[in-house]
Amino acid sequence: MNDAAARARRPKVLVVDDQPANLIAASKILAKLPVEVTTAGSGNEALGLLLRHEFAVILLDVRMPGMDGYETATLIRDHTGRNPVPIIFVTAEAGEQQQVFQGYESGAVDYLLKPIEESLLLSKLRIFLELYERRRELAESTRALAESNRRLQRLLHAVGDGILGVETDGSVGLINPAACRMLECTTQQVLGKPMGKVLVLTRLGDGPKPFEMAGESGVFRQTQAQFRTLKGREFPVEYVLSAVESGHVVRNTSFVLVFQDITERLKAETVLRRQAELDHLTGLANRLLFEQRMQQVLGRGGGHNRPFGLLLMDLDGFKAVNDQHGHAVGDFLLKAVADRLRAALRTADLPARLGGDEFAIYLDGARNPEDAMQIGQKVAAALSEPYDCGGQLLKVGASVGVALYPTHGKTVEALVNAADAAMYRAKKARDSSVVLAAEV
Repeated sequence: MNDAAARARRPKVLVVDDQPANLIAASKILAKLPVEVTTAGSGNEALGLLLRHEFAVILLDVRMPGMDGYETATLIRDHTGRNPVPIIFVTAEAGEQQQVFQGYESGAVDYLLKPIEESLLLSKLRIFLELYERRRELAESTRALAESNRRLQRLLHAVGDGILGVETDGSVGLINPAACRMLECTTQQVLGKPMGKVLVLTRLGDGPKPFEMAGESGVFRQTQAQFRTLKGREFPVEYVLSAVESGHVVRNTSFVLVFQDITERLKAETVLRRQAELDHLTGLANRLLFEQRMQQVLGRGGGHNRPFGLLLMDLDGFKAVNDQHGHAVGDFLLKAVADRLRAALRTADLPARLGGDEFAIYLDGARNPEDAMQIGQKVAAALSEPYDCGGQLLKVGASVGVALYPTHGKTVEALVNAADAAMYRAKKARDSSVVLAAEV
């Protein structure tokens, strides 16, 4: 703190006396203290100064013409109210000490006799100045705390995450507007209530008990759990439960629960996942999802899975239609093929577009080659029916290669190669568009 700032913080002492000599004498004594001295020659002048300044202590003469010290002290006491300024009465005659009681009634805290004894005055003032400094520090701390609380309230109102504070007795001591909005409650419904009665309506997640874990390690994080609002609606959340003071005794620990509603995030992840796994034009599974499904099926049971079938097919004549009528018509035809595949297959089967006019079908639980061939012929027949494109009939065929697990291969690569070879033979065959793979 620089000198100017230090001087500005000096406590002020008001000396009130109708005799200028007394004012000068008191000021000389007070110059030995780190204070700013202000003088007044009457009670009225003192009251005027009190309106403009804050004083740490007032030295007030008892006997003054007009408004005496008692009346002045009474008016000062009424003005300062709950923050009274210490008043030390200064009297010239010892006999006036008989009126001490009247002085205390009007607001005085002490008496001094004239002429003032320097050491006595300084010792008394040091006590009152110390009290004033402590009172000022307390007031500044209170203002700082109030401002901190206001900032905290603004932060709690502005933050989008839900925040719940749990006191050491297990009751809810704090909830911000975002938490109220997500939990569909009011502060009155939650504040002061046992956390168990609030959280009985929510699932904080499976596994170890969150409060025990947070109490022991200081923090417990759950990336996905379910909360239930006070109105019964469930929604997915990500949350962090933190112990304000971690320890092994949960009942002596307070907690802060911060949570987010992740409904929109999960929806976005679902959309992204579908975009990554589905063909953008037809909505069928893409090559990645199809191969993952095949790997998953083969991975279950360590090679002792029940049989299943794989169909690979190309559209015969599609390139000519695409070249003659344009890509828009070609896209229409591919989407129509996808619709017919869905209609011809069972729910457990998985059709996929591998790229261009190449398609694949996973046949769930195909028991024998005859079953797989029958489904392949059904699909080929459905795809060979004419397509109505804005009143114009278009026609394509399908060459289908059929392979079965484990007859024609025990790995995804082996099955695909076998079905691909059978599809190639189907393209060359004149009597059938569906060909079964050769046994390995």
